[in-house]
Amino acid sequence: MDEKRIKEIQEKVTALLDDTRLKQAIDTLNEGIDELQDWELRSRLNDMHTSYRFLLEYMSKGMPDPSRETLHTDLIGRCYIINDLIAVSRMSEHSTKVYFQMRRRYKNLDGLATICDKLRENAANKEVTKELPANECRSVKEELATEHERLLPQLFNMLWCSVSWSKADASNIKEIMNDASIPLVDRALAVSAISMSAIKCLEPLKVTTLCSIAASESTLLSTRAIIGLILVLLKYSGRMGHYREIGDAIASLKENATVMHRIQTIQIQLLRCRETQKIDRRMREEIIPAMMKNPQLRKEKFSIDILKEIEEDEDKNPEWKKWIEKDEIKGKIEEMAKWQVEGADVYMSTFSQLKNFPFFSEMSNWFRPFDPEAPSVAEIMPSDGNGGRTLIGAICNSQFFCNSDKYSFCFTFKQVPQQQRDMLMGQVSGEGDPASMEIDTANEAPTEKRAEVESNQYIQDLYRFFKLSNFRHEFDDPFAMSLNLIDDSSLMTLVESDDAILHTFRYLVEKEYYSEAYRAGCIYEKSGKCDAQFFQEMGYCLQKEHNYNAAIDYYTKADIVKPDTLWTLRHIAQCYRLQGESDKALSYYRMAEELAPENISLLLQTGESFATMKQYDEAFARFYKVEYLKPSSRRALRAIAWCSFITGKDEQARSYYGRLHEMPSPSFEDYLNAGHVEWVTKNNAKAIEYYNKAKEACSNPNLVAEHIMKDKEILKARGINEKELLLLRDIIL
Repeated sequence: MDEKRIKEIQEKVTALLDDTRLKQAIDTLNEGIDELQDWELRSRLNDMHTSYRFLLEYMSKGMPDPSRETLHTDLIGRCYIINDLIAVSRMSEHSTKVYFQMRRRYKNLDGLATICDKLRENAANKEVTKELPANECRSVKEELATEHERLLPQLFNMLWCSVSWSKADASNIKEIMNDASIPLVDRALAVSAISMSAIKCLEPLKVTTLCSIAASESTLLSTRAIIGLILVLLKYSGRMGHYREIGDAIASLKENATVMHRIQTIQIQLLRCRETQKIDRRMREEIIPAMMKNPQLRKEKFSIDILKEIEEDEDKNPEWKKWIEKDEIKGKIEEMAKWQVEGADVYMSTFSQLKNFPFFSEMSNWFRPFDPEAPSVAEIMPSDGNGGRTLIGAICNSQFFCNSDKYSFCFTFKQVPQQQRDMLMGQVSGEGDPASMEIDTANEAPTEKRAEVESNQYIQDLYRFFKLSNFRHEFDDPFAMSLNLIDDSSLMTLVESDDAILHTFRYLVEKEYYSEAYRAGCIYEKSGKCDAQFFQEMGYCLQKEHNYNAAIDYYTKADIVKPDTLWTLRHIAQCYRLQGESDKALSYYRMAEELAPENISLLLQTGESFATMKQYDEAFARFYKVEYLKPSSRRALRAIAWCSFITGKDEQARSYYGRLHEMPSPSFEDYLNAGHVEWVTKNNAKAIEYYNKAKEACSNPNLVAEHIMKDKEILKARGINEKELLLLRDIIL
């Protein structure tokens, strides 16, 4: 049976189980299972089939069975597992994928104890060599390091490729995780292997083992186990209700305040991965100057796209402390530093080209914690007793580089000529050197700060594996999932505290995931702890989703809790304006004006609303005030020019459009509207000149003709008849 057919059967059975059609799922699995020659699987399927047959028989006879529903749920869960095991067993016979190659080599966990014994012995011997003279122990150290490098992939692959665990297996692995005689970095690699194994093939004992490790005193083991647990739960969220033991283990975790705090931190870190591609693109690409010069075609005759203007103009409330200011003046370097402080992955682009070293051809190395004792690192900068490891120490302790990137850095550094390498070493190890001073010693940080750094680095390691490694095509990418626990009712209990939900809500608002943020906010709203800022943010999410009525409701609540807030009043006015209810918008703009009578943006918005209502005197009053306060305001000049044209003040309109044309880079509509002025005053040649300039500004004569026809009613009101408009359109074309 080829791989495609095996996958089709597996997916068919999964779909049947998702639809709770257990009988059909069992029948499908029974077809052809004998060809596997796997008597254990055959026996498990027969036992399950027998249990289900008895359940149906008792029910058909009307016999009472208080455990019927529980048993039915358990049987579906067992069937999911058997379905996956049968698919793995079939694929293991001939698939060339690395997982199944390793499956053929490591069929079970029988050799795990032996590997762990060798790791203990290796670690003990390394300690002994520290007491020996350097000239005597070098070869011994090299042998021990070589053996260690041989054992680690075996440890990883044996755990990764194990599909079905016994209770004894789970117990032994838990003991290994608590065994201090095995190096911590080795146990951390084992946690990654367990996580990858559970992601590949769900087994309740793997998940409960991850739950157990999540409560470890070691932050390195704990954070890795939590991340692995979350990814497994997200991938198999639809199945979790079928495994009581998993539910019990998670319930136990919820009693551990430290673990719950780390889950909440990791939730934000996982959500932050969504920003990596955006940041990567920003790091690789500069904003094309030509795009900055292109004119923006407007929807309204005040040269304003209301929606765009509202998005850009005092959009986010400066009182919301979580907002990250977007100050172009501060520059790209400061923006990058800000991303770093947040924990964003700013080096994905830099190191994506440095993953072709032989080290990364071994899959387990993508998950290794950075280890200065690793031969591939130690041979680059061997310790000389005079601070030769200073750079390694700085890299190892930096919170800004993930483990994978630290290895990449060292391998790249190896290619630097020795003379320059020594010079760089001296620079970094020198006292007071800025490079060394900027390194954050995460290992000396408080426990929870260290846990936060380690989890962030490990998530970045995983991101690189699933996005960059040569093995990535063999795996489902977990970073393609939502990664939002709040959106999954079965997993929300992991982040159900009010503080956690509010934190997630505000992060999602900050990163502009408005629909998700709104859903999280609806959950938090039930807590009854809502303040004015929360209502503002909820209204803001809805406004961004163009649900203006609902946004107004939340803004109104914010206004009730905290009256006479300029930001709230303006946004209520904006929502009414965006709905075309200019009269209601005006009432709120005028209330806002009383709070900020010289706010230029507010004056413009209020004036534009008056103009929409054809109350031009009120509109002019505000536009002239803006011109007085800020003579260089193009927006005010455009508004005055257009209102002048509408009200027949053609000389004034001509004067203001002339001022706009003298400014750098006049817009498409600056020329278009000036053409209108000349056309209605019968200066046809001058009008055509301006229309042609509009064509040049937008590089599309069709758009100019379209906009002339859109302004048909206004031009007709100024004395231009229908026939003349049609002829004008053809002239432009």
